[in-house]
Amino acid sequence: MPGKQEISAADRNGPDYKIGEVAGLLDTTPRTLRFYEEQGMLTPFRTARGTRLYSQEDIARLRVIQHLVRLDVPLRTVRELAVARPESRSGDEASHKVFALLNELRLDVEEKKRECQDALRQISAALQLVEQCFGCRNKPTSRGCKGCPVEAQTDKSRLFHLILDQGKAMR
Repeated sequence: MPGKQEISAADRNGPDYKIGEVAGLLDTTPRTLRFYEEQGMLTPFRTARGTRLYSQEDIARLRVIQHLVRLDVPLRTVRELAVARPESRSGDEASHKVFALLNELRLDVEEKKRECQDALRQISAALQLVEQCFGCRNKPTSRGCKGCPVEAQTDKSRLFHLILDQGKAMR
């Protein structure tokens, strides 16, 4: 866990924000911010009375954490990235740890990118099929629209396993 900050609040650059202000700014909860602190991902300044004060740098760090979490990066990986340098004995050790973590992260993000590209193709194909139903007056079921030209093309998008009525398979 990173060491306690030794500077006073007055010596810090820029305004400081209390936990509730930061939670509101980042659309999260104070509990989430405390969790990130417990995990060693950040160390906000503490006043003599224990009030957490967050700097602009703390907020920037939290935004990176949130971004990685939104990308479904495991918290374990986020934590490892956050503590790799401070917990290392040398720059060489730190750089090798960070390099390995970033390389693993890059591979994971590339895989997610491929999955997202496939999802976009499936969505585009489904949009083209659904658009063919514009103006159709039949009931949108396999029984209500016998011989539906779209239903014959549903193999073009896996999304139609979700979109089509469930009763279709029970005919």
